[in-house]
Amino acid sequence: MGKSSQKKIDYAKSLLKEGIPYLTIQERLKANFGNGMSNTTLNKLKKHIFSSKVKNDKIQELERELALFKKLYFELLDKVKEKLEK
Repeated sequence: MGKSSQKKIDYAKSLLKEGIPYLTIQERLKANFGNGMSNTTLNKLKKHIFSSKVKNDKIQELERELALFKKLYFELLDKVKEKLEK
């Protein structure tokens, strides 16, 4: 990415997460830091944020599935134990 300061990058990321359009982000960056940021850098930041969100969503989905499989496993185990005891 470019030569932007970490504060500027963090600020741009927070604006991107809010879904604010590029033009508005550029205006806010100019107001707060004296200059904007290249659209290429903003696109890279947006891709990174989107990728992280997709990964987090996938992790949550897999955790729910794992919890369900554990529940089903223990229910099945209990039924098998009951059958063996009879």
